[in-house]
Amino acid sequence: MESKDLRQTYYRYLRYILAKDETTATSYDKYMALAYVVRSELTDNWIKTQRKYSSQNVRRVYFLSMEYIFGKSMSQNILNVGIEESIKQAVAALGFSLNELYEQEDDFELGNSGKGRMASCYLDSMATLGIPAMAYGLRYDYAQFQQRLNNGMQVERPYDWLHRGHPWEIIRPEYSCAVDFNGTCALCDEKNSLGPYAWNAGEQVHAIPYDVPIVGYRNDVVNTLRLWSARASEEFLPDYTNHGDYVRACEEKSELGRITKVLFPEEDVRRSTEMRMKQQYFFISASLQDIIRRYKVSNKDLLDFDKKVVIHLNGSRCALAIPELMRILVDVEGVPWEKAWNITSNVFSYTSHAMHKDHIESWPIYKVTQMLPRHMQIMFDINQEHLENIRTTFSSDEEIVRELSLIEEGDVKRIRLANLAVLSSFSVNGVSRIQTDILCKKLFPVHSRFFPNKFRNVTTGVAHRRWLLTGNPELSDLLSATIGSSWTVDSDQLKLLEGKLNDRSTLQQLSDVKLAAKRRLCDYIESVGGRHLDPYALFDVQVGKIHPGKRQVLHLFHILNDYLRIKSGATIVSPRVHIFSGKASPSDFLAKQIIHLISVVSDIVNQDAEVAKKLAVVFLPNFGMTHAERIIPAADLSEQLATPVFEAAGTFNMKFAFNGALTLGSRCGSNIELAEKIGEPPFYSFGKMIDELLSLQAYTPFALTEADKRLKAIFNLLEEVLPSLPDGNSVYPLLSSLRDTDRYFIMLDFDDYIRQQERIDTAFGDQWEWGQKSLLTIARCGYFSSDRTILDYTQNIWKVAVS
Repeated sequence: MESKDLRQTYYRYLRYILAKDETTATSYDKYMALAYVVRSELTDNWIKTQRKYSSQNVRRVYFLSMEYIFGKSMSQNILNVGIEESIKQAVAALGFSLNELYEQEDDFELGNSGKGRMASCYLDSMATLGIPAMAYGLRYDYAQFQQRLNNGMQVERPYDWLHRGHPWEIIRPEYSCAVDFNGTCALCDEKNSLGPYAWNAGEQVHAIPYDVPIVGYRNDVVNTLRLWSARASEEFLPDYTNHGDYVRACEEKSELGRITKVLFPEEDVRRSTEMRMKQQYFFISASLQDIIRRYKVSNKDLLDFDKKVVIHLNGSRCALAIPELMRILVDVEGVPWEKAWNITSNVFSYTSHAMHKDHIESWPIYKVTQMLPRHMQIMFDINQEHLENIRTTFSSDEEIVRELSLIEEGDVKRIRLANLAVLSSFSVNGVSRIQTDILCKKLFPVHSRFFPNKFRNVTTGVAHRRWLLTGNPELSDLLSATIGSSWTVDSDQLKLLEGKLNDRSTLQQLSDVKLAAKRRLCDYIESVGGRHLDPYALFDVQVGKIHPGKRQVLHLFHILNDYLRIKSGATIVSPRVHIFSGKASPSDFLAKQIIHLISVVSDIVNQDAEVAKKLAVVFLPNFGMTHAERIIPAADLSEQLATPVFEAAGTFNMKFAFNGALTLGSRCGSNIELAEKIGEPPFYSFGKMIDELLSLQAYTPFALTEADKRLKAIFNLLEEVLPSLPDGNSVYPLLSSLRDTDRYFIMLDFDDYIRQQERIDTAFGDQWEWGQKSLLTIARCGYFSSDRTILDYTQNIWKVAVS
């Protein structure tokens, strides 16, 4: 549309949808009206895309994930639809700033971890590649918690992201469905022990769908993300006839509608609270019912279900989809057990993110039996047939049988959801080469022998358009001016930048773009924290989840080591600004102590005038995608320090690399593959390999600490400072864990890490060479686009056509 038409549409939405005019409209009203304008621009393509999929009756991918992290949607949708210039002109004519409206949007973050960010990147690539796909998730009322600091310690508060409305969603009440819990099951035919069964449920919850458009990049494709919200049914619980208390009955019913109230923080997966279990099943049941309903629109025979449908499970939390599909096929649709199992085992593909058996979801059988009696019976029956098959065709060794069983024996028997997903899926993949190797050799060694053709690797990637075109438009403009714009849809084209490594004009422009991004970040930090920073310093960044396994402490010890060196008169070649941002899980007390330690180190460094020109430490609270889009373009150095035996993949390393930051990384997850593609340097690797850590026989961190003068001096400094600080003693358990056990091998890798930091310190002093390394990093990271990842899934796992 032309700018004039967009303005007219804006005024129409402002008046007739929001009931405001220019004199009463708030900044958020203006954002909402413009969002409706953009949504109206993509709606026709949304309808056409869905009509095309339906009329052609194509094989579709249904992507199930408990988490999605998008950040803000406005700028991304404007970019993908291709109306940036018209929108800019319209907004300018309306008399306000587009950036001001962007700031009004609340972050769309329905997740805690990298799985949620990965899922969002995958949806972007599926739409851009024209994959006939639909995704499902939960519409949590309260998204990832908000974080603030009180005396340097994290304090959580709820984030009601919907309280002002969400313009990108459309409610679809006509596709609501009922989800049952509890109750009893009865066999319909005594002659057939495998079913069908009649489930007389004790509770029922309604699932209300909300659709969110996923816009492909300028290809007229708009896929759908369907999010489920729980609402109590209109029927009272059975005991109402006994007590007759209407108010009490309404309160009891309202409890059932709270299933999607809260996004549960990442915690021990073995803590199977009733609400957490209900949440997962609610999501699965609503999604499966909807998938089958959609299938029936164009197909009559459910025996062909697996020919038209592939359901991808993003993690073991989605594994209940397997018994749920079996229940629907056998109990509702009347499909015989064997045929139902044949369909089920050919429908699901499964991605595992696990690195340890402790990370694998398992539920107490007594709880599952109470909440989902029919599903527990189905899983028992699947397991019985599975074990009989093992003993007949593979091995009668009871140790092997126990390893392959879906049931974990013990004082409390548990159902292993990951084992269920591996058994029932036609494909099982990891998210990095090394993590896939661990899946096959450490987590599922017997499974990989029993199912030798199931396991494969699909190295994860990121939506490079989001992190360049949307997140860093100045760099994107430079790349397009240098090598053309085809890199936006074919990230391999970035390799053409290697031909510009000795082009002084290109390197100067790259330096100017980076400096401008650093100045913008400095201005923002000064506006929220009052601290003035030097944009010419090396911006050394570590963001993301705060956790002992991410080893922020290693970074802090480097800062304190430099601090002590400066105090002793040593020369630091390159001044640095160390930037941290991230959240700790509310129940992870060691992670919270890391945040407190960052605050302590910040006070030590920033309040010492003697080191002020060489070092600065900043922690930006309430990390999210908006913060990431501010920080990543400004980073000179990206620190990816996770302990190899605890990191599956990681994607922030890729986001920083696409934006030209050099990487200092441990030998873990996708770091290994990124280092191979980019080269060393500009990738600086350090620390032990995963095999070295796993084979470590005797390790005494206390002795190592005592033998290393640098570490000893750091601990002495902290022990001298902490008693004088408010709540300083709360950091002692963290420090004690480092010297006593050092589970994450921080002390072990310290020496190698410091050596690499010294190399980086020298390298940044030569800005010409640093610029070459930065450009080389961008040129060689095209492989890590999620477009490549999704093509891998499409061609080798899902077997769906690209439109």
